[in-house]
Amino acid sequence: MAPQEATNAGLVDLTTPDYAKKCGMCHPGGGPMEKDRDDNFLHQKALSEIQAEFDAGKIPGDYAIWSSTEKKFVPFEWKINVNGQDINNTMAPTCFYCHSKKIATDWDTAATGTLKFRTTLNGKAVGKPYFAAADAVGGGIASINATNLTLTYVNNGTIGDNEIGRATDFHCGHCHGASGFEDINGDGINPLDFVIQVKDLKFMHPDFMKEAMVWQFPTGSKNIDVHKAAGKGCVDCHQPVSHEYIGGGYFPSSTTLIPSHDFAKGSCGPAFGVMWNQLGGSLTCEKCHTNPVDFHTAYFGPAASTHIDKVACTTCHIGRKYFYRVKLIDWTLPMFVVTGNANSINFWGLDKHGYLYGDPVNGKYEDIAWLPERDFETGEVKWKIKPVNAMGVLLFEDNSSREFKPVLARYLAKVFKVDPNLPTKYMKVEIDPSTGKPKYSPATTNTGETLNILNIQVVKGGVIANDEDLNSGNFTLWRAVPNYIDVDLDGKYTKGIDVQITDDTGLTGTTDGDPELNTKEEVEAAINTLKKVITSATGKTDVEVKLVATTDAFGMSHNIRPANEALTCGDCHGTRTTGLEGALFTNTTPLYFPYDAEVENATYFDKEIDRAPTEASYAEHIKVELTAAGYGTTDNGTATTTANATTTTNSTSTSSGGGCSIAPSAGLGGAISGLLGLLPLAFFRRKKK
Repeated sequence: MAPQEATNAGLVDLTTPDYAKKCGMCHPGGGPMEKDRDDNFLHQKALSEIQAEFDAGKIPGDYAIWSSTEKKFVPFEWKINVNGQDINNTMAPTCFYCHSKKIATDWDTAATGTLKFRTTLNGKAVGKPYFAAADAVGGGIASINATNLTLTYVNNGTIGDNEIGRATDFHCGHCHGASGFEDINGDGINPLDFVIQVKDLKFMHPDFMKEAMVWQFPTGSKNIDVHKAAGKGCVDCHQPVSHEYIGGGYFPSSTTLIPSHDFAKGSCGPAFGVMWNQLGGSLTCEKCHTNPVDFHTAYFGPAASTHIDKVACTTCHIGRKYFYRVKLIDWTLPMFVVTGNANSINFWGLDKHGYLYGDPVNGKYEDIAWLPERDFETGEVKWKIKPVNAMGVLLFEDNSSREFKPVLARYLAKVFKVDPNLPTKYMKVEIDPSTGKPKYSPATTNTGETLNILNIQVVKGGVIANDEDLNSGNFTLWRAVPNYIDVDLDGKYTKGIDVQITDDTGLTGTTDGDPELNTKEEVEAAINTLKKVITSATGKTDVEVKLVATTDAFGMSHNIRPANEALTCGDCHGTRTTGLEGALFTNTTPLYFPYDAEVENATYFDKEIDRAPTEASYAEHIKVELTAAGYGTTDNGTATTTANATTTTNSTSTSSGGGCSIAPSAGLGGAISGLLGLLPLAFFRRKKK
């Protein structure tokens, strides 16, 4: 990787050691944490060799780590001194995270917190993260001496059936959700419960917008899946992928089927770009509930076969969602990760700025999309209506690389700023005055469980300078939405020159205390200022910046409701026996907030999806995008031959074919600098049209 300037750890590229430190809790061991990109073991390169590359003006990505004190990349040798002895500090494939019966229930010492372990000096953690200890300590198989990093194994290292066993939901939950979006702090189910789970370091993981966390709802919840209520767990369905689904040569030296750890991903992958060969192996409805056509004939009559062929089981048997979910990710105005108060605001990086959507009392209809379903034996692809979480995505793109790509985080950070005297949406967290670190306090959930959680409070439309909690020193800022565009790039708000970002209208069309970048003045000021910053950084004078409105459809398969709560004929057909005029197809799904008419008609606005399409038109939009990406093809790349039918819904033609946290480091600043959202735009996936 080439040398670069960066203002802080939140805006630099991930090197391999940074990846291991920030992503290792959920991607533990093997691959890039054992070998470099030239296929050499990482621990074999001496510090002198690494330093020589730095001296030559290079920054080798496999052997460099960002220093928050020196504000630059420094050499990283994959060795660590343990009690006076240098040992290999790479992460081998990790077993105990999933198979240890001793895995800790305390998140500070479980897999999430393991990568914090360093040598302590005068009570303060110093030195390198101890990657090599992550498996044993994170799995509860060993304890660690914080002074010299030596490990003490349980039972003197005799690991047996009492320590090792089958993976369970608890193991899966370390990365895929510690608990569901329920009443976490005993004050009723509300959006703050969602915020706590995605921002509290105790629950930090990458799946808060995806499906896996949904499985963790407690017994008695409206959201509990009937299969979980019957005692089924994650690994009952997500069994390792059988080798025949992966292709010849997967086990080239074996004549028997040995266990694979390539866990089944289900069948909701196309929205994430998951390859076909990763979608096999998990149980489907039909693998347990055989003869679905016969089973539904009593309900559908002679139309049972047609319904089963074109509508996924989950569409009717999920039906409604009773929890909050992210409906929009706004990268045009991401949240800033900050600390401090009105007198001193420290910027650490960028985080996802999400708009929530849901109704925990009455529930909301699921969104729907046409998604491909592949027969792994014949290779045939069918399209079926399936339930999804439709999420809008707003972002800026620039063509400084000669093709349009998401604007880099470091450019956004120079243009968008937070002024403590202007209204905005911000979060604050209670701290322990004696340590300056977040304060965990006990809270009783609605199920009677006691959890130690952070006291996080969300303020909408507030003025940071007037916040009594912040000024008292008992709270610190946690996140803040930028509230002005620094047009003159001088780092301070100047009325009449800089442009204030106001609270115009939220996702539902009403003011919500959350600033939106949606007026003509705001959008054009942002685009023009981004052009200046990018031109200055790249030396290119023909930089273009555009505003993009797009979407992602996150497939859903969990939270199956009891049969008596499945959708009825009227939900899809309305009052007619033919056609699709029911609410499931005619409801609109809001994807982003309104823009000024001049913005929507401007050449710089790339509107890939309408703001509030009907569910029927959204379903068709996803099919068009996935088809263009090649998902509607067989193994040999030819289009599926399944006959198409067309159903008209209120003049909308619907074509119906036959059928992703971080391991926080110690301390508030370290924890914040390690958050998932710090480097989002460098890796942001965009669907190719």
